[in-house]
Amino acid sequence: MKAGAVLLIAGLGTLAAAAAEPWTLERALGFAQTNSPDARIALQRVAAAQAGIEQANSAVWPKLSLQSSYMRTDSPMMSFGNILNQRSYSSGINFNDVPATDDMNVRGVLTMPLYTGGKITAEKHAAKAGSAAARQDAEAVRQTLAGEVARAFFTVQKTRQFIAAAQAAITSYETNTALARKRFDAGSALRADVLDLEVRLAQAQEDLIRSRNANALAQRALQNLLGLEEKEFSVADTAPTLTAPAAGTLANRPESVAAAERSRAAEAQVRSAKSGYIPRVSAFGSLDYDYGWVMNGDGKSYTGGVMLQWDLWDGRLTRAKVSEARSNLEAAREQERKVRLAVGLEAEQARLDLEQAQQRLQVGEKTVAQAEESLSLTGRRFAEGAALATQLIDAQTALTAARVRRADALADVQIATAALRKALGLSILETK
Repeated sequence: MKAGAVLLIAGLGTLAAAAAEPWTLERALGFAQTNSPDARIALQRVAAAQAGIEQANSAVWPKLSLQSSYMRTDSPMMSFGNILNQRSYSSGINFNDVPATDDMNVRGVLTMPLYTGGKITAEKHAAKAGSAAARQDAEAVRQTLAGEVARAFFTVQKTRQFIAAAQAAITSYETNTALARKRFDAGSALRADVLDLEVRLAQAQEDLIRSRNANALAQRALQNLLGLEEKEFSVADTAPTLTAPAAGTLANRPESVAAAERSRAAEAQVRSAKSGYIPRVSAFGSLDYDYGWVMNGDGKSYTGGVMLQWDLWDGRLTRAKVSEARSNLEAAREQERKVRLAVGLEAEQARLDLEQAQQRLQVGEKTVAQAEESLSLTGRRFAEGAALATQLIDAQTALTAARVRRADALADVQIATAALRKALGLSILETK
């Protein structure tokens, strides 16, 4: 019992540690693939499509059913039939006055299609194509989910940099405000300078509050994507650097493959509809047992045969079904073309966004370095009384804005890289 208690406490400690462990991008991507609501919905759709294949395959198997009924009648024709089925006929029966009879019938019926004009084969092909499309849809959901998880994760990192920039501005304003007060007490600075710095300090504190709120919302968005309902949730401070692919092919996109599979399914449905013009052949057989309490007789019988059925006129039903199937086929082909165009646009947009973010990051790095140097020089001049408070405020504002733009560009590079990898049908993290 002591050993069991120790193991239980150790297990609970492990679970608690796992729950408190910060979420890395690798862990978030892996978890989302199996636990996100979107991923689970897609999995159920794949299972439903697989069940559709089983339904189509069931059409080639014989159908066996059991039927049972009880009747009582004084109809001469039906009563005489009951007497014959129950093997209770006698020469004393008056054909002009057949007695009322009852009959309990138990029947086993076997039917099997022999030829359906290609309908069963076409339905099987359509079901298989639909299942393949569902699997590709599930893969598309997983890729889209991975892209959104990456976007949310790097947005968390971005908002943390916003917080850092706001905190740095607050620290700088607090230092310079204290310096301005000393100079004001010494008579070398104006009261307006102190007030201007205090106002800017308050604005920086407001910026910090907004940045923290944005960070909390970004973490909540990531938690929602993962399908987590726990209150405790933290994101790792570090993030892997994504590698932009040099080249790729849009043929890897599951959306394109799924659209092509749906076109094939629509083609099969056209063949299925056309089978209504062709004769159908099926075999059937039955075993009957009849018992009656009135005549106190029972009997067994069987029936077997082959049936040919050809709908020579069905009120143009088959014609309408073929027309509907052809329209669905044309719509599926246009949808396939639409998906192909959308995928191409998405890839081009992701590539342009990445180039733009990289250029913004290069400019941002230079701007931050220049703004830091400018603030340092202006700060020294302000301490010596050679610069106005407004100049110091402008320098600090420029540095904070530059840091925010750099953080935004840095995160956008990662987000655009993830979008490009997703657009080319690649995994977000490069596999070794």
